[in-house]
Amino acid sequence: MKSPITRFAFLLTLLLLPLLPHRAAAQAGKYTYMHMTTIESVVAGGLGRSRVLFTPDFKGQKEVELENLFSLTGINMKNVRFNEEAILRFLGDLNAEGWELVQATPLTQTLESAGTTGQGIFMTRYLFRKAR
Repeated sequence: MKSPITRFAFLLTLLLLPLLPHRAAAQAGKYTYMHMTTIESVVAGGLGRSRVLFTPDFKGQKEVELENLFSLTGINMKNVRFNEEAILRFLGDLNAEGWELVQATPLTQTLESAGTTGQGIFMTRYLFRKAR
């Protein structure tokens, strides 16, 4: 048979569990949140559209263009480097403004047509928070 202390600890845990979501919700009210989403297009011939999106706007910017990863001759390393530098610059600016990176989620999407995968996107969502 279980000891009275074990039963008490179990019952106390059951009573306190419902309070945990309320504490998390109270914490959420202490922050303002922002998303920065990078979308890098993988479309042959440089026809893709690559962007950085901010929700809500950051310094009056809602959408900023990035370079396409591909040109007519294939992957363009100069554009890859330009995009990396731009993204790092935005991350640094957000940090300097007091935004804390909470989560980064990488995503990819490949479109297949007639058995080939000539297009797709690389997308990363960054979630930031800032104390109110």
